Amino acid sequence: MPDAPMLDALSLPGLFGLCYLAFAALALSVERHWRDLIDTRRAPPRRTVFRLRLAALLCLAAALSVAVRHDGTGFGILLWVLALSAGALGVVATVTWRTRSARG
Repeated sequence: MPDAPMLDALSLPGLFGLCYLAFAALALSVERHWRDLIDTRRAPPRRTVFRLRLAALLCLAAALSVAVRHDGTGFGILLWVLALSAGALGVVATVTWRTRSARG
C-alpha cells in the first residue's frame, strides 16, 4: 500500500486533534465557558449543548479507533489515554488564555 506511511504519519496528529476537539466541545457545552468565550448575555441553547456533547462523544470514539488501529489494542488504549490528557490540558490552556484576553 503506497500511502500507508503517509496515513501513519497523520494518525498521531489526528489522534491528538480529535481529543482536543472533543474537550473543546465539552468545554463549550458548559454554560460558564460558553458565556466567557461565545456570548456573555445568553446561555447555550439546549440543542447546541446536546450537539456539542454528541460531537465530543464521536470525536473521542474516533480517537480511540485511530489509536487502536495505529498501535493495537494494548498500546493503543494507553496512547488514547495519553492523548486524552494532552487534549484536556490543551483545552484548559486555550480557555484560560482566551478568557483572560477577553477580559483584558
